[in-house]
Amino acid sequence: MRVICKRDRYRYIRLPLRFINRGFNIDHITNFCIDTGAPYSLVTYEQAVEWKLPLDKLKPTPTPHRVGGVEGPGYCLENNVMLLRDFRGKLIPIEVSQIVVIGPPIAPKQRVLPVPALLGDDILRRFTLIVESDLHGGKVIITDETVTYSSPQGNS
Repeated sequence: MRVICKRDRYRYIRLPLRFINRGFNIDHITNFCIDTGAPYSLVTYEQAVEWKLPLDKLKPTPTPHRVGGVEGPGYCLENNVMLLRDFRGKLIPIEVSQIVVIGPPIAPKQRVLPVPALLGDDILRRFTLIVESDLHGGKVIITDETVTYSSPQGNS
């Protein structure tokens, strides 16, 4: 599988995918931002509201979660599928046993930029990311194929 996504003008790597959870009747195209520094993937409170996700029916996480200046309680959404489209147009299902959903902000009057859904290490560790960068963006390839590379001479 090889999925190609682009960096936007802010250099965020965005991956549009179809997020499915049959238990809560969710079938939605969502843009996830690839966050190589995030230990886990998450869905925002705004998306939970848009999807009409009943947070009271989800298992709470032991601690709150903080992302991009927003802190809120966390909930576990289980038994999910992410459908990615590869570079040939084929849909590839990725099983996601659990993803964190952030609840309403603890400090709701706090002004912060909106936080996108994040694709973190819990999913990214299954793949290799290849970055073809340029000054104004570039593309990123996500693959489960074996990738071999060699470092330039003299570098390790």
